[in-house]
Parts: sequence; structure tokens; C-alpha cells
Amino acid sequence: MECFEKLKDYFLKNASRVLKEPVGKLKYPFVDPGADSYAGNLWDWDSYFTVKGLMGVFSAYSTEELFQAGLTHERIAEHAKGCVLNFLASQEEDGYIPIMISGEDLFAGYFHAEHEKGVPLNQHKPFLCQSALQAAEFAEDYSWIESEKLKKYLAYYESKQYDKKSGLFFWQDDIMIGIDNNPTAFYRAPRSSADIYLNSFLVLEYESLADILVRQGKDGTEFSNKATELKQAINREMWDERDGIYYSQDILFFKTDRSFGEIKFHEGLAPSWNSVPYKIRFWGCFLPLYAGICSGERAERLCEHLSGDDVFAKYGIRTLARNEKMYDLAKSSNPSNWLGAIWIVSNWLIGEGLQKYSKGALAEKIRIATLNLLESNLEKYGEIFESYQPDTGEPNLNPRFLSWNLLVIRWLT
Repeated sequence: MECFEKLKDYFLKNASRVLKEPVGKLKYPFVDPGADSYAGNLWDWDSYFTVKGLMGVFSAYSTEELFQAGLTHERIAEHAKGCVLNFLASQEEDGYIPIMISGEDLFAGYFHAEHEKGVPLNQHKPFLCQSALQAAEFAEDYSWIESEKLKKYLAYYESKQYDKKSGLFFWQDDIMIGIDNNPTAFYRAPRSSADIYLNSFLVLEYESLADILVRQGKDGTEFSNKATELKQAINREMWDERDGIYYSQDILFFKTDRSFGEIKFHEGLAPSWNSVPYKIRFWGCFLPLYAGICSGERAERLCEHLSGDDVFAKYGIRTLARNEKMYDLAKSSNPSNWLGAIWIVSNWLIGEGLQKYSKGALAEKIRIATLNLLESNLEKYGEIFESYQPDTGEPNLNPRFLSWNLLVIRWLT
């Protein structure tokens, strides 16, 4: 197996930068993405993947190396639990939890103030139950998890971001959805985008809460059943049999009320369908692999989309297929650009999803492309970055960005 020594050394020397002590509204230890522009802020999906990456250090480095680097099991466990506890402490009475919490500056108080006004907000992206479960497994302690608060958080999704007709969940708008300018949600009408990324990870949230409840000696059947129901809805509404891929869906229907004399227009046959596909291939279309949603036959068809260079570039998976009209590799930070650039988190999730369906050769191709990308940036710039150009490996913005880049530690062993 390749050594990638520069990358191993870099992570060992820098990983502890993400471990932060309590500050301001963050009453528990937490992690931030590591880059200067994100310092002191706890983000929902960043913290989940950052912690997952940190937990991989014990198979990549010796105990002595980790001790010298300040990466002890106890310290990582404390910060993993702290991320969850900070979010749970910020929960509103109706279950709402914000997407991020600022220690003292960026957006401090913003989300709670908007929520109090009644502004429809996207809440914490669907990673909180998974964060709690991974922290508890790592610490071998489930007693600290306030499962009733996790239930209220999921109930908020069900009351505010769920479409009963299709059985799918949707974004309130395109603000802070993680994949900032995903064309299936970006600039779309409010409450219209049932995103495959959102729904795939909500399956894992339900499964994680069911697991937590069982570990606490409680009944998790309700949430395992909800996971099954959502999987069924995803396979029913989001799978495109003709194209062999999962698509995000438009679930916003509007009937025009117009008449002429006694004639009312379109009073007869109403739509028999519950959603309309956004036929756009972006990396989220492959997340049913990671979430274990698709059958083996559908996984085979999904993998066909990874065979050409319109999706698979020199350095991994383009976040938007090159033959989509929205494909654009401009360097942008607000919104961050996911219109084709390479992001390590998308490479990692698709690679791991392929492994679940015994697609080891294709997963290995993504692993090597990802490690080569980061190693080459270290050799040329002495740093790793937030995202990259897919064919040249040229970095985009935010040097020193760690966050989910730490996931590749798990690919170094």
C-alpha cells in the first residue's frame, strides 16, 4: 500500500487544530473546520465528519505519536460528545436546532432571533443522531445522550420540512444546506426541493436514533420503521428507471385558479404524480449507496454513471457532471461552489458507499485519486485546501482547511 508520508505527517502535526475549548455560547469542548475563516464556529455536518476523521487516527499512528500530537482517546471523545451537547443545549422548545453555533462572533444569535420571529429556517442538517451515536460508540457510553431531545429534533423535521404526499423531506430554502449551490436546491422556490442528499441522510438519522434507544434499553422500533418508510419513498419517488439514477425532486405543486364565465380551467384531471424529477446529475445522486438504500441491481446501474470522465475526473468525483449546463469551476466562497469542483467529503462518501456494495476496484480508484490530490497539493503549496479543480488538482479557497479532509486518515491504513 502507498505510504503518502507527507500527508500522514501533515495530519499528525495539524489535526489537533480543530479541537477547541468552550467559548461564549459554546459551553462544551467542540471542533471547528480548522481554517482561519471558520475559527471558533461549530457547524453541523462539518463537525460530524471532522470527528469521524479524528477517530481514524488510532489505526494510522502509534500511541506515542498520538500522545505527542495531543490526540488522545479521552480528548477526542470529550470533543465528540461536546459537539452534540452544544447543539442539544441550543434546542428551542419546538425542537428546532440551528445549523451552526458561533462562539462569539459569526452569526452569533442570528438563528435563534430569526426562529423567534417565525422565519422558516432549515434546521441542523441530518447528522445529529449520527454524531451522537458515533461519539457514544467511541466513548463506550450512551448514558449522556438526551434521546428525548433527539426525538424532538426529528419531530421538527417531520412538522416543518416533510411532504406527506410524496413521503419526502424538503429544504425550506437554499440557505446553508451544505452543498451551497446544488442546482436542485439553489435559487429554487422555497419548500420545493426534496433533495436526495437531505433524504438519504435522514434515513441514517432514523437508524441512528433507533440504535441509540436500543443501547439505552429503550424501544427503537418507531424510528427503524420510519427509516424503512423513508427508504421506500426514496426508491418510489426518486429513482429514475429510464436513466438508472436517483434524482432530487420538485414537490411544490400550484394550481392556477382562473375562470371565464362559468368555465373553470383545469377542473378535471389533476396530477397523479407526487413529485417531478430534477434531472441533474450531481454527486448527491450516488448517496443511496452510502445510506444503503438501493438494491444491488440499482447499485449496478448507478455505477455505470461513474464510468465516464463527465463524472469521474483525474482527482475523483466531480460534484456536478461536466455535461450539465450549470457546470462551473469558478472559485467562490459565498456560496461555496459545488458545480463540479472536487470536495474530499463527496469523494469519501461515494468511495465508502461503493465498498458497501462490493465495488472495491472503483472505490480504490477514488481513494488513490483523493490521496494523490492531497499529497500533490502538499508538495506544491505546503497546504491542503477546501476544494479543488477536478482535472488539474489546483486548489480553490481556504488553505489550512481540515474539517472532512481528515476523513482520508481512514484511507491511509
